Formats: sequence, structure tokens, C-alpha cells
Amino acid sequence: MSQLYIGVWNHKDQFGNFSENGGIFFDRNSKIMFNLQILNASRSELSDKQIHVFPRELEKISFQDNFYDDNETRRETLKNFIEGKIFIFKVSEEQQDNPYAYDIKMHIKNNDFHNDDKFEEIPILMDSENNYETIKNKLIKGETIRSRAVSMISNKLDSISSFMITKSSHDENWILFENVTAVSTDGMESIQYQKPSENFPITVRRIVDDTAMDGYYYDNGDDRNINHNIMFVPTRYLRENDSQLEKFTKIVTRRLGLTENDNEGIDESSQDVDLLFLKQFHEVIKSSEYQLLLNEDDIIKLHTSIKSSLLTILAGLSGTGKSKIIKAYAEALGILNGDLGKGQHNDIPEERFKFISVKPSWQDDSDLLGFADTISNNFRPGDSGIVDTLIDAKKNPRFIYIIVLDEMNLSRVEYYFSQFLSVLERSSSERYLTLYSKYLETRLYNSDKYSSKILIPENVRFIGTMNIDESTFELSDKLLDRTNIIELHTVPFYNKKDISHRSMKDVKSANTWHNFEVGLLNYSSNGGSLTEEQLQFLWELHSEINDELPNVGISWRTIRSIDAYINKVPSTYANDIGKILDWQLSTRILTKLRGTESMLNSLISYDEKEKKPKGKIINILDKYSTLSDFQESRKKLLIKSKELKVNGFAR
Repeated sequence: MSQLYIGVWNHKDQFGNFSENGGIFFDRNSKIMFNLQILNASRSELSDKQIHVFPRELEKISFQDNFYDDNETRRETLKNFIEGKIFIFKVSEEQQDNPYAYDIKMHIKNNDFHNDDKFEEIPILMDSENNYETIKNKLIKGETIRSRAVSMISNKLDSISSFMITKSSHDENWILFENVTAVSTDGMESIQYQKPSENFPITVRRIVDDTAMDGYYYDNGDDRNINHNIMFVPTRYLRENDSQLEKFTKIVTRRLGLTENDNEGIDESSQDVDLLFLKQFHEVIKSSEYQLLLNEDDIIKLHTSIKSSLLTILAGLSGTGKSKIIKAYAEALGILNGDLGKGQHNDIPEERFKFISVKPSWQDDSDLLGFADTISNNFRPGDSGIVDTLIDAKKNPRFIYIIVLDEMNLSRVEYYFSQFLSVLERSSSERYLTLYSKYLETRLYNSDKYSSKILIPENVRFIGTMNIDESTFELSDKLLDRTNIIELHTVPFYNKKDISHRSMKDVKSANTWHNFEVGLLNYSSNGGSLTEEQLQFLWELHSEINDELPNVGISWRTIRSIDAYINKVPSTYANDIGKILDWQLSTRILTKLRGTESMLNSLISYDEKEKKPKGKIINILDKYSTLSDFQESRKKLLIKSKELKVNGFAR
């Protein structure tokens, strides 16, 4: 694996502060070096790290350092050399805590470079066996595409670009495939994309005006093949509402393999898979079988969380229909047991919705997963059936699987779900659960079916429900760090008139009914991410909280999770990122503010005179009011401040 990255000089000094010559320093031998900042749009464990450029790599890009100059002059010389440049490079894998760049290629920044640009790494699948015609046929058939470019992009399926580039064989025009979804890759030379369908149509565009793309960059090819492998394109060219796509491309077809008529009779909303699904979800929840009334924001929170996080928790009053909401969500996806797997869908697995009722007696993960019976020499999977569901999900990567943990805090989540919490944050290829010791594999008769380790694949999502009352356990920070908790709003009872009397049979028999595959989870309509101002806000908030509560704050894990959430929000909310930031602040950060009045007094307290909360956190929210009105966060802080006043502590 030799993924390519794009980046610029990182101006942060060793303390994380920006300065004019920050990020330029000397090694132990007094040789000068500098740090790079990665600008790839896809998130990775390297995204927020400073990438070293060692002196030997500087020499390779023709920088000449004069040892006889004083250090300030040497810094200034290097600054003049790297300022105004953009770099394409690989990153060492053996030192993740101290990563360095190599195979560096230097380019002059184009006129359209923006300081806040993020770049999409689009593979150029064009070599002796690939051109537009062959790739088009492979996409339609769902066949594997082989190319050296695969080794230069991320090997994480949810980070692979939804764009792909090749050339037409007859007129040499660049062809851009849009809305492609990777379903498998060996990370080296082959990649397979999801077949186009009514739910996931692929758009084909011809690039007609290169001059409208001033901000893109190529890798420099290699010695064996002078063709380029990667095109780095600013996400604003591809994702934003005023996208330049229409300026430099012409649509060939919006539905590859389904229709060749350019734009004729095409419903534009069908190109947005989120909106297509949400429309269907609304139909399901209002049907006569479900009769659910949900706050619109809660619907978006649920859908975005399931897309961006492996674990989502629904919390609320007993009787609010949390379990029923999840079942309706699965129904809208088309994955309820018995929905599919028959007739024309005989290639679709049936058991893709697993409902597990958590028992108060559960003490460790063997209650959920099972155990190795060394008397009979067999692995005994748990009654929950979760192991068989995970095995089935790995065999069927195209399809979404949902595992529900009902009333998950009847027992301590950190006990029976401990392994899951440890692996959920790992990369998709490393999420292995240990079922039993590996040395027992040769002794167990059914180890061919139940190996010692089992993978949690990308197409699985866990959803928990919980009541907050005296019969349940509180949640630890370890759990709060790894999930979105959605506290359901109560919709006014008089809105019952909005419930439809249309049956699910009628809903499903309509021509508009769709069954959704795994591409829905990877779909991003906006490609958004946290801005520099939002990151500055979160840093100030972390500093204030951490000063008062040393073991509490905002971790890099939380930042990555918020970033992923913003990236997956539906297009209807893409212009209201302030609200999205408020949601994440309320659920991921403020939930950790627990303790006595003396512990929290400076951060949050109740103002008797103004009848509202006050404190350092409120001051920060006021300071950054241009980012959001923080309506939900202020409500949560009001509740906590009242708890502190009345009870002397906050839960």
C-alpha cells in the first residue's frame, strides 16, 4: 500500500501554535527540515498529524541548505523555497506516531488555491486494459477493475472517492464517473464498484473545459508508466452547491446502464440517495402499521448517525417507540426479515435485521458472543445470534445489516460490550472480535465455521435503545466517545392527524419503493468537514473544560467523529452546519459534564436573576454565536444548571 497524499507546509510550531516560520526546525544534527499538513478530503489517522520532511527528502527535491548561514537565515531560505508550493507524497507506515513523507513531488500552487481547500483523490483508471468503454462495461456488470492507481488511494471503502476518471478510446476526451461506490478492494491493484441501479445511478460526464479546473493537480506518474494515476481536485469543485462541475463537464448520461438519454425524464431528486431514502422513511413511519410521529430533526440525526458511526443510541421516555422507530428504519431500507430473498431478489440474504434484548444478568462479552466449550470441543455461539449475523454480513458486503441492542443499559454496557467498544474505532480491516484463544482452533470441531476471531465488516450498524431511569446504569465516557446519543423529542399529541392510513402493503407495491444497499452508508452529498473556525471553537471549549475537569474534554476521536457526521449530513441540512455542530456539541461533549456543584460551578451554574445558565461554557457559546445559535446545547446546559442548583450534582 502506497497511498498518495497532497499537502502544504504546516505553519504550526512544536506547541501547536501558528507562526510565520512555524513548522521549520532543525534535527539533532542541526540539519533543517519542515512539516507538512495533509489536505486529503478523506479522513485517516494521519489527517491531523504533522508529517515530517527529513533533510534527505529536501535534498531530493533540490533544496540546497547553506550550513554556514545562521539559523534564522536558513529558516528564511527554506521558507522562500516551500512557500507557494503544494506537495504530493507518500507517508511512512512504520512510524505512525512520528510519520514522515517520502517520494515527494513539488508543484507550484495554482491561482485558484484556497487556504481551506480539501482535495478529493480521484483515481485515473487508464492503462493498457482500461478506457471508458471497458470500464463502463465492468461497472454495469459489477466486475473488478485492475489498475496501478488502486494502490495510491485509501484502502478504506468509506474513504474512496465517489468519482473516477478515464479516457475515451476514440476521441481521447477525459471521462468522469460520478456517484460510484467502492464495495471491495485488495488495496494493491484491483477495485470493485457497486453496479448501477435505480437506487444508485452512476452519472457519466465528459470533461470539456480544462481551463475551468485551475485548482487541480496530478501526481507525476512513475518510471514505468508516464500516465498519471491520481487527480487531486478541490472538493468545492465537486461537492458544493455552486459546484464547478457544470462549468467544465457535459453530462453524457445520468443513469449508466439504465438509460442513455441525457437528462430526459430524469427526476433530479433521484440522484440524491439520501433524499430518496428519507422520503421512503417518512412513508413508512406514517403508515397504518407504524403510526409514528417523529420530529424532523430527530429523523435526520438518526439517519446521519447510522451513516457516519458504527454505533447509534436512541434514548427517551419509556413508551416513545424507540424499538419501533428502528424497525421502521430497517423497513424503509428494505432489510426486514422476510422482505427480500425471494423471486427476483433470490441473491439477497434474508437475515439482515437482528433484534437482541439485553438481559440485566449479562456480565461479560461471552453472554453476547458465546464461549469455547472445551468439554465437547465446540464453540457455543450466544443465544443472541450476533456471531452468525456478523459472519453472514462479511459474506454479503453489498447489503446493510442492522443489529439492535434493546434496552442496552439494563446491564453495564462496558461489561458485555467491552470488546466492541475497543474495536469500533479501528480501521475497517482491523475490527476483529476475539471469540476464544487461537490455540484452541485446532481442538474445536466447528472452528472452520467459528474461527477464533471474527470481523465487524463495514456494512454492519449497531443501534441501541435505552431508557433513562432508576432501573438503568449511567453511561461511561468510553461509551459516550464512541456513539451518537439521540434523545427523542416528543411531538405534540394533536399532530396525530398527520398519520397516514396507508398500509405498508400499499407503500411497498408503489413504483417508488426501493431497497437500499451499502452505498447509502457511504453516500455524501456535500463532502463537508470542520472549518478552521469550528476547530478553534472546539479547542477553546476543550481547554476550558479540561482546565476544570482534567479527565474530561474533547479528544481527537471526538473531532474525527464530528467531522464524519458533518460529511454525511443530507443535502437538505448542508447549509445549516451550525445546527449540526450544535447537535454534536450537545450529544458528544456536554453529556460528559457530570459531577457536583463545586466541580462544575465555574463551567456552568444557574443565574437566579436572569433565570438562565451562566459560566465559562456559555461565554464561549456567546463568543462563537456566528457559528450557531446553539439552541439544543443551551437547553441542555439549562437543565444541568438547574440540576446543580436543586440536587447539588448533575447526571
